[in-house]
Amino acid sequence: MQSYVNKRVSAMYDSFLEFINDQHLLQPTDRVLLAVSGGLDSVVMTDLMIRAGYAVGIAHVNFGLRGADSDADEAFVTQLAAGYNRPCHTTRFNTLTVAREQGLSVQVAARQLRYDWFEAVARGQGYTWIATAHHQNDVLETLLLNLVRGTGLAGLRSIPIRQGRIIRPLWFASRDEVRRYAHDRGLHWREDVSNASDKYARNRLRHQVVPVLEALNPDLITTFGRTIERLRAAESVLNETLATSWQACAREADGFWIMDLEQLRSKSEWAFRLSEWLKPFGFTYGQVQEVVRVVEAGQKGQVFRSATHGLWHDRAGLILAPLSVEVPFDYPLPPDETGRLLLPDGRQLNWFYQEVPAGFVPRNVPDTSVGYLDADRLDQPLHIRTWRQGDRFQPLNMRGTKLVSDLLNDRKVSLPERARTAVLTAGEKVVWVVGHRLSHTVRITDSTRRVLVVRLQNSESKH
Repeated sequence: MQSYVNKRVSAMYDSFLEFINDQHLLQPTDRVLLAVSGGLDSVVMTDLMIRAGYAVGIAHVNFGLRGADSDADEAFVTQLAAGYNRPCHTTRFNTLTVAREQGLSVQVAARQLRYDWFEAVARGQGYTWIATAHHQNDVLETLLLNLVRGTGLAGLRSIPIRQGRIIRPLWFASRDEVRRYAHDRGLHWREDVSNASDKYARNRLRHQVVPVLEALNPDLITTFGRTIERLRAAESVLNETLATSWQACAREADGFWIMDLEQLRSKSEWAFRLSEWLKPFGFTYGQVQEVVRVVEAGQKGQVFRSATHGLWHDRAGLILAPLSVEVPFDYPLPPDETGRLLLPDGRQLNWFYQEVPAGFVPRNVPDTSVGYLDADRLDQPLHIRTWRQGDRFQPLNMRGTKLVSDLLNDRKVSLPERARTAVLTAGEKVVWVVGHRLSHTVRITDSTRRVLVVRLQNSESKH
C-alpha cells in the first residue's frame, strides 16, 4: 500500500515539474512569493515548491473577517513557514471598513487588498514572481461564474496560468488530486468553515452545479482542461487577427486614434472587433452597442466616454482620445520671461523672447504650431486657455474679424481636437488660435524689434 501511495506522490510531483517546465513558469534562480492562506491548496503548493528546491517566501493576509479563526490561520501559516525554514510575511487589514469606505463588496475589497500587498512585498523584498494556488476546479468555477454574469472569450479562458507577475503552478491539477497529495504526504492545513456555506455564488456552483455536470461527464475536469487549452489557442489567433485589422483601420494623428469607418465596416463582425479594441480603454460592451447604433444611423457629433477616454463620431470616423482633451484650462504667461507649461492633455507649451537682428525680413506663417508675435504689440496680461464660444479675432492677412468656432469649422477640425484647441490672449484679445491661425494685429513687421516665440509640442500617444 505504501508503495502505491509513494507512486501517487511521485506522479503528482512529476506532473508539477512538467507543468512548470512546459509553461516556462520559473527559472532556477527565481525567487517566488507564495500566497498562503493556510488552506489545503496553498499548503500543497508550498510543499511542492519547496520540494522542487525553489527559493520561496511565504505571504499571508489576515483579513479580520472571522475573528479568532482568522488569527488562528495566521498563526498556522507562521508556524508552517518556520517548519520549512522559510521567510514569512504577514499583514492585517480591517477589510469590512475598507469595503464600506470604498463602496466595494467584501470579496472585491479583500482581493484588491491582497494583491496590492503581495505586489508591494514582491517589489520590496526582491521576489521575481507571486504564486497563487488556483487549480482546475477554481478555473471551472470561475468560467461558470463568468458565463452567468456575461463574458467574452477572455472570460471563457477563465483564470490564466500567468498574469503579470502572478503565476499559478497548480493550474494543471484537480481539487481531488491536490487533496490526495496532501493526504499521501501527511500534510496539515486549516479548513475555512465558510467553504461549506452556500452564501457565496462560487460555493453554490461548487456544491450544487458542478456535481450535476460531473454526473453528466465523470471526466469533466480533464475534458474541461482540454477545452480551456483550445480556448487559449483560439484567443491567441483572434488577438493576431484583431491586431492586423486594427492596423488596417486605425491611424494615429496628433495624439488621437482615428478609425476609418469604411474600412471598419467592411470587416466581418466589425462591432465585435470594435468592442475588443475599445475594451482596454474602459468601454463596456453596452456602450459599444450604442456606438454601433449611432454609426448605423449616421448621427455624427456624438461622444461616448469611459473613465479615461472619449470616443467621438466625427466626419473623419471614430476618434479615440484621452478625456484630458476636454479639460478646460487658463494659465497666465509671465511677461518677459522664458517659460514652459504642461497642458492637461500632456502637450507642452514653450515660450521665449528674442531681439530682432539687423536686416531682419518678416515672415508670417499663418498655419503653424509655432507662433511668432510682435512682443511690443501685446497687451498684458498674456494667457493661454481653451477657446470659448464667442471668441473672435482678426486672422492674419484679413481685414475683418472671425469667430474662432467658424475658423475651426472651415478647417474641418475634428471634435476632440476642437475640445482641446487653445487660444493665446493678450489683454482681452485673442492673438493666436494655437496651431491654426495668428492674429493680424500682432504680426511681425519691418518695425518689429522683439518677438515672442510660442511653440506647442504634442504629447506622444501609444495604443
